[in-house]
Amino acid sequence: MVAMVAVTRLFADQQGHARFEDIEIPLAPGDPPPDAMSVSQPWQASAVLFGHGPAGGSHGEQPEHRRQLVVGISGRVEVTATGETRTFGPGDVLLVEDTEGFGHSSRSPEGFVAAFVLLEPPALLEPPA
Repeated sequence: MVAMVAVTRLFADQQGHARFEDIEIPLAPGDPPPDAMSVSQPWQASAVLFGHGPAGGSHGEQPEHRRQLVVGISGRVEVTATGETRTFGPGDVLLVEDTEGFGHSSRSPEGFVAAFVLLEPPALLEPPA
């Protein structure tokens, strides 16, 4: 058994359009004993922030200022990338890498709370395999 963590990646394609991609981060060992746990390869991060987006909040299409992991804690947020909209909620993980190009938009009718893990380096980089 190979353990994986499902992550949605948000990136800019070669034409600068934001796109979603479903990826999986492998964990090892795949089937740990009860007194151990599976872990991924390390990701370098510089800070963790907790944020609250109010109900009714939104922003227009824009690139993100830096690479980050957004981990949903409560509530829901809708993110739109080049016409495709996905909804993220508690436990969802979004790898935001659209730091160039047209960017994405978001809205949250009910509000949300999330953890923002600022990744290093801040420029676009493929996630570890």
